[in-house]
Amino acid sequence: MSDVFLSYKKEDRPIAERVVDSLRAHGLAVWWDERLMAQSAWDAELEHQLAAAACAIVLWTPRSVESEWVRTEAHYAQEHGKLVPVMMERCTIPLAFLLRQTVDLCDWDGGAEHRQWRKLLSLIADLANARDAPSTTGAGGTTPKNAFRDEVGRLPSGDGIVDGAFVNASTPAGTAFRDSDMLPVMRIVPAGAFVVGSPPTDPDRATTEGPQKRIEIPQPFALGVFPVLVSEYEHAVGALPAVEIHASASSSWFGLFERRPVTAVAVATSPHPTQPIVNVSFQDAEACVASISTASGETYRLPSEAEWEYACRAGSRGRYAFGDVLEMGMAVFARSTGPADPGSCRPNAFGLYDMHGNIREWTADLWHESYESTPVDGSPALEGHGSMRVVRGGGWSDSAALLRSAARMRATESIRSPVIGLRVVRTLA
Repeated sequence: MSDVFLSYKKEDRPIAERVVDSLRAHGLAVWWDERLMAQSAWDAELEHQLAAAACAIVLWTPRSVESEWVRTEAHYAQEHGKLVPVMMERCTIPLAFLLRQTVDLCDWDGGAEHRQWRKLLSLIADLANARDAPSTTGAGGTTPKNAFRDEVGRLPSGDGIVDGAFVNASTPAGTAFRDSDMLPVMRIVPAGAFVVGSPPTDPDRATTEGPQKRIEIPQPFALGVFPVLVSEYEHAVGALPAVEIHASASSSWFGLFERRPVTAVAVATSPHPTQPIVNVSFQDAEACVASISTASGETYRLPSEAEWEYACRAGSRGRYAFGDVLEMGMAVFARSTGPADPGSCRPNAFGLYDMHGNIREWTADLWHESYESTPVDGSPALEGHGSMRVVRGGGWSDSAALLRSAARMRATESIRSPVIGLRVVRTLA
């Protein structure tokens, strides 16, 4: 059973041979048509080998893009979740494969330390691990070791942080990574399903938390392990947001929950680099994710409300990720001194910190009064109040009721509040 099935155009045999030799030098089992005899049942043998391999590498060149056979093999591999496109010479990749992340080896000299080559090895290892040990991946399991992935640091929990350049759609859920030392640490959240909202039996339930609806999260995505920090925001955007000093004497949220007055504090005007960024408007948050995307070369965005609640619950069905009761020390809330450094409380089952409390977080959804219009595929609801967005998580000044997994809040897009910040998503390709 091979790790790699290699698809290429016959005229590119010298290129293919160089790739095969290098892969085998790293201990990978590669099948290509070097031993396929004329009397063999070509179609049956190729289909058997392609189905058995952990991944299928397609070598794109100006010649292979014109090959109907190479395209057929690429389509089969893509449909079975094992396609690894590799560009060996500059060419126009067929339209059907443009959404797949392509490894660029056009300037590869055969060296083992070439960054794109190492990215290819890491991708192959992820697919091979998934095939050989599917029961060990995902939330709550052990992430298989990938010998071709670089580690760039560790979380306080001891979990390794790997180089984001070697992370892709096949990387196991639970993997923590970073695209640079000044960008947020991310963790891969698995695909799955959950029921959004709160049941009528919840004593703190608001009418806006229903009706409950089953939501499917069809693809894994990466979410910030922590909210975006002051240092990360400043690095990405170039400056901190302008702060409007004001005080809010409101004592409730929609007249439902008592909360402490929110007043401007010193941390809001002179924030510490290790604290979560606050006083960001929705437009500021969008500018931040755009800047992070530019800096990393990857696609970052704000989470949808459904993605946020799914990640917060982390498989739990209670009022909080930790059960039905939230005690002091389990989250940062009901205080008057501003946010705390992220990570001071324990993470949820997905390895995410401060999903309850510390700061409220912007989501991509327009505010809507119920879940009637919420898409069932986890995408954001973009029908609703045009100047208000959903914020989630509850903040340092809120009561425990506002920190529930299902609790929803709204905020005007232009507001800059000392309790509102953001957490980012990276799309996996």
